[in-house]
Amino acid sequence: MMNTKNSSSGFTLIEVIVAVAVIAFGLAATIKTVSTVTRNTAYLNERIVATWVAQNAMALYELDIEKDAAKETSGTEELAGVEWHWKKVLVDTEDPDIQRVEIEVRRDSEKDSQVYATLVSLLPTYFEKNTR
Repeated sequence: MMNTKNSSSGFTLIEVIVAVAVIAFGLAATIKTVSTVTRNTAYLNERIVATWVAQNAMALYELDIEKDAAKETSGTEELAGVEWHWKKVLVDTEDPDIQRVEIEVRRDSEKDSQVYATLVSLLPTYFEKNTR
């Protein structure tokens, strides 16, 4: 009587296919995550730069460098290689001694384009009267 033992070492074809499928799904998920993180990082970078533009426009108003005291003004500023469009709106409040200043920053000058940053501040109206 012959003892035939069929022992083979290694993986079967099905095991290899399952392993490759698991690796493919893992790589696809990793690539999607990296892509999303990259896209979000770029968007957040643009929002940070737009916030700087809004802060610059507010500083120009507060320091009286921007002499225009109209209720609504707009301008452009190039920062980080991008031309940003900002709009400043002065709003009266219930308190006559306080004025609300709203600044919106967009990449396009069109009114319906995406707002990347909004800055709102309350300033005393005596500030405007005494500095102008």
